[in-house]
Amino acid sequence: MRDLDSGKYTRVRKDVARRLYNEGKTIYLTPSNIAASDSNFWVKPFPIQSATGRPFDQWVNEFEYYNCNHELGYYTNFWINEEEVK
Repeated sequence: MRDLDSGKYTRVRKDVARRLYNEGKTIYLTPSNIAASDSNFWVKPFPIQSATGRPFDQWVNEFEYYNCNHELGYYTNFWINEEEVK
């Protein structure tokens, strides 16, 4: 699934995001009702990196606790930046 505004982000499954995170890639998080887009004024994709030393699941759990709700969606979508993966 591609962001219609910029085409910059590609959505990936959680297992793929975890593997890429462990390989050192930057993963972007958004609530489930929000598409990753830098042009969205209110909600920007939240980047996480393994260089911080925090486990992937800890990032996801904390993100969902503070950012997911009835309006934005109850779970996390995972995105990668196409330019960084190439």
